[in-house]
Amino acid sequence: MLVGIAAIALSACAVWRIESTPAGPGVPIISNLRVEPAKARVGESVQVTFDFEDTDADLIEARIFPSEFREWVYRPAFAPKVLNLRAEKHGLAIGQVETRLKWESEGIRIVEVFVVDEKNHTSNGLRARVAIIRR
Repeated sequence: MLVGIAAIALSACAVWRIESTPAGPGVPIISNLRVEPAKARVGESVQVTFDFEDTDADLIEARIFPSEFREWVYRPAFAPKVLNLRAEKHGLAIGQVETRLKWESEGIRIVEVFVVDEKNHTSNGLRARVAIIRR
């Protein structure tokens, strides 16, 4: 019984996961994910920064999934924060993406990042952790 419940829970977590496109020509690559500060207070902003490389220079969006560990339970993010990169990053083969995130409750957050181009190629994913503490 317990094994069945665990299997259902794990499969539900996997449903939202983004599949990266296998590496190859025209597939974007991201690297150097930074979340600063690594420990922030509830309500404070943290800066999320990462580098990208896309030989086709056709990035259209970044998807950021802010999951969490709270009270010893992993809670995946089912809907990403989507950043429109068309205006600022489209036409760039190499660059950097920056955004800010804020949480209203304490816990350990797992930030997972992907980028997508016009051909729907999805980059590799990167993860970073940030601790959100009481005020």
